[in-house]
Amino acid sequence: MFDIKVDLRDREVTFEPPIESSSRNNGIRDIILKITNDFISLAIQMPRLDTGNGDYLVEIKDQFELFGALSIITNNLTEIEDATKHFIHQYKDLEFLWKETLSQNFNAFLDLGDDPREKIHTKLNQDGETEEDETFKWMADRILAGVQTKKPNLELFDDKITHLNRIKQQISEMKTSIDIGWVRVNSSPLIRELQKTVSEWIDAYTSFLLTNTMAEIHNIQKFIDEVGTGIKVIPESSETKREKDILMSVMTHLRDVKMIKDRTFDEIEPMKQTVMLLKKHGVKMEDDFILKLENCKTTLIEVSEKALGPVKEAILPLQNQEAGNIKKKLSEFLKKVLEFRSKFQISCPYHID
Repeated sequence: MFDIKVDLRDREVTFEPPIESSSRNNGIRDIILKITNDFISLAIQMPRLDTGNGDYLVEIKDQFELFGALSIITNNLTEIEDATKHFIHQYKDLEFLWKETLSQNFNAFLDLGDDPREKIHTKLNQDGETEEDETFKWMADRILAGVQTKKPNLELFDDKITHLNRIKQQISEMKTSIDIGWVRVNSSPLIRELQKTVSEWIDAYTSFLLTNTMAEIHNIQKFIDEVGTGIKVIPESSETKREKDILMSVMTHLRDVKMIKDRTFDEIEPMKQTVMLLKKHGVKMEDDFILKLENCKTTLIEVSEKALGPVKEAILPLQNQEAGNIKKKLSEFLKKVLEFRSKFQISCPYHID
């Protein structure tokens, strides 16, 4: 019995040593033929007894029993080669694991999806006309920072991960050893490599979803914290530069909340579905992201209501006062321009009608 193993080398499933003849003469056929040739070569090791010269090689080669034995060996080798080819064929459905690279496969999968950043988002204005909706871009710049948005829908992710888990289960059920004629095939090296590979593929798909979700949750929490902190202090007036800066900062936060909050709420439910999908496929998560998302939603509602309610009302007089100051400055600037024009017309070296 010859012990051989099946392994994955240079993106090919191969036997080690090979079954057929090889350039290195280390194949099973090479070994068997060498053994038979060595037996036959014994005929030239013994001198002839009848003449004292020569050997018995001619007589040995003329033996029909030898021809029959060699034919049986050759047929057995051919049968073993055919059987091992059939054995290798069982891995045909798995060849994508070594024919393709993970990055190629994963990037091709991501390309199946659309990127909402590349779309033109529209809405109906008060006149019922279609116009560009800038709220998605505002939300994307803050909430989707560091998030890869070009991706297929969750259903396709679910199908892909389910398929890979099914492949993983199929690999785990494969026999690690099988006898084919005189050959005992050890599949353990190949099975271990395939299990490692398919686990890496599954991890790539699940990690993508988890990393995206964690980044988006982090961005929402950061936005809430920034707004919550930014609207705590409201200036009593807008006379000094410091008071003006504080007022502008509060107004900026109110604008951001108005532009971003609704689109951010729209992101929370898909993230919940993503977390549920990851739980379905047994992905371990350090935090309870469903609870985090619920807390984010509740806190964002509270901050938004505060910002667009009492805070907006509190700074409205200051906004009106600042608007009045700006109008006053514009009026003063216009007065200076007119005065300069008048002086220029009087003192210029040429006549102006």
